[in-house]
Amino acid sequence: MLGKLIKYDLKAMNRYLIIIHVFMLSACILMRIFLTGHLFTEGVDFNNRKYFLPLVLFFTLFIILISMLAFAVQLVIAVRFYKNLFSSEGYLTHTLPVTSGQHLLAKTISGSIWAVINVISFHIAIWIVAATPYVIRSITENKMEIMDTLGFTGSRPSGSFHGLLLLYMGVCLVGAVSNVVLFYASIAIGQLVSGHKILGAIAAYFCISTIASVAALILSALTGLLGASMELSSAVDSMKYLRDSLIVNGSFSFLQTVILYPVIYWIMKKKVNLD
Repeated sequence: MLGKLIKYDLKAMNRYLIIIHVFMLSACILMRIFLTGHLFTEGVDFNNRKYFLPLVLFFTLFIILISMLAFAVQLVIAVRFYKNLFSSEGYLTHTLPVTSGQHLLAKTISGSIWAVINVISFHIAIWIVAATPYVIRSITENKMEIMDTLGFTGSRPSGSFHGLLLLYMGVCLVGAVSNVVLFYASIAIGQLVSGHKILGAIAAYFCISTIASVAALILSALTGLLGASMELSSAVDSMKYLRDSLIVNGSFSFLQTVILYPVIYWIMKKKVNLD
């Protein structure tokens, strides 16, 4: 039954999220053809003022595009959770021979699948836009110098590049799942507010986010990351700081998920309000 729930949820979200990601990647291809394909080429002097405006335009458009599409993905996942469990559709959903735990697990898995796809698509989008032949050739020809500058080689290596890359990928995946659970927790708490469920969900989201931000700041201070950010003096220090930051952020995202998931489950089991 769990597999059927996941399949049904994915089917309900696919029609929107596939279109969103196709649009994103298509827009990035157009950016590559008409903008960065001309900017990131050999012989371009970025100190020249005529390239300043296109470069600013590119970064602005790219940030706006990615931000809007990331929000759209999160919105689709959140709306699916709300409509299927806490709106009038919930009357039918809760008559199924399925436990609250199975509903929550199915929603978390299906939402996380698309959250992870969104993270992967984001990195593909960056690659499409920025990885022109000239950029790739420059990186390849200067690979050793870049690795040395970043502190991965030399007398004081800061660690393994591939190890840091795997850590980054792991933190991205944990963060994607954590964001899904955060949205679900906000919606679950918000539906307790009769007559103002959406407003309650928004308020819950900002409250949880604020608490999480303060907790993250305290954790950074306790682990020494807050002070270390003011004392970076070399590439080795920077890479060590980046690695430690990833570990702390990944651990915090995991802890947030572990705390919020039982809260959602308890509300779904004991406090569902369909009025």
